Amino acid sequence: MRECLYCGGPIPDDRHKNAWTCTKEHALLLKKEREANNYIKVRTTADPIIMQREHFNDLAEEFGFEVPIDLNYVSPFKIDWSLKTGTFIKEGCVGVALGDIGYIFFKPQILKIYKL
Repeated sequence: MRECLYCGGPIPDDRHKNAWTCTKEHALLLKKEREANNYIKVRTTADPIIMQREHFNDLAEEFGFEVPIDLNYVSPFKIDWSLKTGTFIKEGCVGVALGDIGYIFFKPQILKIYKL
């Protein structure tokens, strides 16, 4: 006999063979729990990227887009350089994208921020 994933009770024979729950109501409650867990997973992944993007946006508002910025001005932001949403190519170089903003390292201590 199959058991309901939501309450642990038996799944009636009149439920379809792919059913994991004993009633449609339990199926909806189980789905709601799954979606809540997925939302938490997405938020914990997206929040650091959103914050990082905001740091770069603040720098771009202060210095401008496509303007060389000395990395000494960037260091107080404690940027996690491993975060990215993709890559892009500008000025013949591959850059790191963070949503609609990206950056490229030039020379050892120079960074340029781009609006993508």
